[in-house]
Amino acid sequence: MNKEFPGKKACIAPEGVFIIGTYDENGVPNAMNAAWGAQSDYGEITLFLAPHKTTDNVKQTKAFTVAFATKDTVEIADYFGVETGRKVNKIEKAGCHTHKSAHVNAPIIEEFPVTLECEMTSYDDATGILVGKAFHDGMKLKG
Repeated sequence: MNKEFPGKKACIAPEGVFIIGTYDENGVPNAMNAAWGAQSDYGEITLFLAPHKTTDNVKQTKAFTVAFATKDTVEIADYFGVETGRKVNKIEKAGCHTHKSAHVNAPIIEEFPVTLECEMTSYDDATGILVGKAFHDGMKLKG
């Protein structure tokens, strides 16, 4: 049996929940929730992001982290997706703890158990496509 889904809809589920961590121009950590992304090559991640404070930060620092949401971090991850970093310090308001990545100029959010440390290889303002090189020895596993 075939079923058609009219209109534009996400057709691959579940979508990932990626928490993108960056520093702003003053070195303040920021985080956003992104669902549109994938591993695009060995050691490479591609994210599809509309303009945000996060994309401004990545263009400035050329670095970001990608933490993976879990059932234990669902509330924090959801909050990072509904608030704007242009108006509030989401990390602080969520009560999260951060430290600087060992490999790139971006924060590790300690509440998330797995984090990729990424160097921006390209960002296209017109399409919102962000590509980053993930350091294999820069994957942080909690525990």
